[in-house]
Amino acid sequence: MEPTTIISTVLTSIKTATDIAKFIKESDASFEKAESKLKLAELISALADAKIEVTDIQQELQKKDAEITVLKEKLNVRGQLKFERPYYWRIDGSQKDGPFCQKCYDSDQKLIRLQANGVGCWECKECKSTYFDSSYKPSCDSKETNIYDLMIE
Repeated sequence: MEPTTIISTVLTSIKTATDIAKFIKESDASFEKAESKLKLAELISALADAKIEVTDIQQELQKKDAEITVLKEKLNVRGQLKFERPYYWRIDGSQKDGPFCQKCYDSDQKLIRLQANGVGCWECKECKSTYFDSSYKPSCDSKETNIYDLMIE
């Protein structure tokens, strides 16, 4: 339910409760005891409805606040990322953190730290991609003959 609808409902419940309270206050002694009890029960019900609606508003606002916090964090991370082929680095002032998987960030906005798998060879444990940077040297025992065929899975 939208917050504006909830707020409108709460205001209606509070107005009803206020009207009933005024009625009870202004009623004279000629009213029967049962009628007064009925109005008091209506008042309690209207206040309970208002309390429930206020709780719903609080929950909705907390959910929105959490979404805003997540989006601010993503925006902050995005501002710190720098793509240096073939992966991402997180730059915070003069500190460089990473590298992070290009495939995981570009597809799911996940910062997955790459694991070194030899000199110049990096592996993502999440998506299983392998990256080779400019310092990569294939071993002599390797059947790898063309580094450009191996750059990114």
